[in-house]
Order: sequence, then structure tokens, then C-alpha cells
Amino acid sequence: MSALLLLDLDNTLADRAAAFEHWAETQLNRWAPTDDGAMAFLHEQDCDGFAPREAFLASVRDRFELVDRVEELLADYRRITLEGFPALDEDVAERLRSFRAAGWRIGVVTNGDAGVQEATVERIGLAPLIDACVVSGTVGIAKPDRRIFEIAAEQCGRPLTHAWMVGDAEADVIGAAAAGMRSVWLTRGRTWERGDIAPNLAAGTAAEALALVQTSI
Repeated sequence: MSALLLLDLDNTLADRAAAFEHWAETQLNRWAPTDDGAMAFLHEQDCDGFAPREAFLASVRDRFELVDRVEELLADYRRITLEGFPALDEDVAERLRSFRAAGWRIGVVTNGDAGVQEATVERIGLAPLIDACVVSGTVGIAKPDRRIFEIAAEQCGRPLTHAWMVGDAEADVIGAAAAGMRSVWLTRGRTWERGDIAPNLAAGTAAEALALVQTSI
């Protein structure tokens, strides 16, 4: 079987939560070291990474009365968060190696800015383990649009038939269904709320998700 495994990046393979925490702690030490509500404010405005960065940082600038331009804050945000990404979990890395040894092709499909997501892939040591990295900001198409999955499949040289998508976002599940793929949703302590569509499987971690795919083929 010419199988294809597609994966989300942030909070699936890359610990985006840890990177954000690193940025927040670094900057709050400068901006508001004695403000007990500052960290909660940042997490609320961040919306688990789904808030547009410019809008998020504009609210940060206003809250802490910063003189920096949003563009300057964004540059610092990109640099500091990149430094905060821990290496790819070794269990996940080993499972990806086993997929490749079994003849699978592996691609990352991620929404985000061009250059930023690719840098994250390099930072966490993921690049040698994948065949393609498709970023919405690079191709101009975002999940859940099925076309971004089609681009990933083309770059991996495999059809979407028998493909799996693993990710933590609703867009991963919806996009997988639209593209005719099976999906594993990373719960991250949440409950799936939609009744019209649902993932094929659910798992608590990426390693668990990959194990489920391996036992389902």
C-alpha cells in the first residue's frame, strides 16, 4: 500500500504552548514583573494561537503601554518563540522513522506564515523525517480547504487514498474529511463538540495518535 501520513505542526508535532510560555515569561520579566494578572491576560488574548498575531500584539502593546511598534513586537515574538520550541518528542520521532521504514511518505500541513513554520520544522529537528512541508502562508491556501492537502500529497508523491491526517484543530478533521482522508484528533484535554462531523479516532498525544494509525492499517 502506498500510504501517506499528513500531520499538523503547532501543538501536534511542535510544542507551541511551551514556545508561547517561553515568550510570555521572557517579555513579562521586562514589561510587568509584578503584575499578577499579566500572564492570564496574554493567554486569554492569544486564544491558543488562533488570534491573528498583529491584533494580539496590538492588545499587548496597549495593555502594557509599550512604545514599540507592532512590527517590532512581532519580530521579537517570532525570535523568542522560536527559541522556546523544545526538540521533537523522541517517541514521536521514532514512530515517524518506523513509518518511513515501512514505505510511508510523511508531510506537514500547517496554517501559518511563510518562513515561520519552516523555521519551526528545522528548530525541532523534524526536517529529516518528512518529505514535504506545506504552509498556508506559502501556498495561499489554508486548512480546512482540501486543496492544501492535495498539494501536500502531490509533493509527497502519493495519492490521498489511504491517507491519514493527525492534528489538534477542528480544521484538521474537517479538511481531512473533505479530502477523503481518515483523521486522528489530538484532544489536549478537550471534548469534540460538533455533531455533523467527527474524527475517525482521538488521542491524547501525537505519539498515541501515531500508534493508533499504525494499528489501524
